Amino acid sequence: MHHFEMPLFKTRRRVLRSGMGILMVCFAGLVCAQSSWPDKTVRIIVPTAAGSGSDLIARTLAQRLSEMWKQSVVVENKAGASGIIGVDAVVKAAPDGFTLLMSSASPLVINPMIFRKLPHDPIKQLAPVSHVGIAPAAFLVNSATAVNNLKDLVALAKAQPQKLSYGSFGQGSGAHLAIEAFNQGAGIEMIHVPYKGTGPAVSDLIAGQITLTLADLATAQSQIKAGKLRAIAINGPTRSPLLPEVATFTEQAYPSMEGTYARFGLLAPIGTPQVILNKVSADTITALNDPLVSDRFTSLGYTLSGSTPDKLRTWLKEDGERWGKVIQSIGGIVLD
Repeated sequence: MHHFEMPLFKTRRRVLRSGMGILMVCFAGLVCAQSSWPDKTVRIIVPTAAGSGSDLIARTLAQRLSEMWKQSVVVENKAGASGIIGVDAVVKAAPDGFTLLMSSASPLVINPMIFRKLPHDPIKQLAPVSHVGIAPAAFLVNSATAVNNLKDLVALAKAQPQKLSYGSFGQGSGAHLAIEAFNQGAGIEMIHVPYKGTGPAVSDLIAGQITLTLADLATAQSQIKAGKLRAIAINGPTRSPLLPEVATFTEQAYPSMEGTYARFGLLAPIGTPQVILNKVSADTITALNDPLVSDRFTSLGYTLSGSTPDKLRTWLKEDGERWGKVIQSIGGIVLD
């Protein structure tokens, strides 16, 4: 009898001692609840529609994080109002790590500069978690146009002032500002035609209604293969494996277009514990480094890469400064 009691007593004492250890760790400033995070479903809110770039990346990442955390991670689309609705939902969510935002940089850095009234200040009210990736775009012209590169385009625009037009997916959108940045760098003027999305702009370009547009590489590739459109430049930092023969803007002597590609990031409501932000950042880096994930997106024209929260903060700041200069130089944009 006594032989069994001694180890039991020792075990109890060990349990008590380890319990005290846990308590001491908690008192040392680590909230115990955070060590068990996530103990319920995590939501990733996307401020654009299903099938958008942010949405595709969010769903793939959600699946990976769910496997890593052994917890459900769901994606919710809250599209509309140039991303304002989705961003606002995250700004107003509890800062407990259970609500995250997957967004392109536009609603975060461009919206505050162009909307007269916003219900939030994205940069002040959201905490950066991790960079997620970039999606370079292609400058597209109708294949019937005698334009094969930027030099040809600039010559045509100068020969026909204010005759050429370009489509974008809305006033103040990334494509609108990127093409305006090019116009300034090239010293040309083109007429801006805003559309409700890339699809309608591409349709009108194929129909010959507009001269050019800036579109994602997956959309571009299918139309180029069909012989309807021609890509004359890529706004990525390097050439794309999808269109290796198309030179970048920088290679064609227009570095002002560098950095005008879509950037995607993961953010959380301000006040979310740093321990959680760091965990999500580290796990996002791991998930995006998986070749099964990154290779799938390479075929869509995306380059995925995670980062520390600080690195994303720096990139968003640089994006804000770059877009700010473009907006200022075209005399500002004010939207209600």
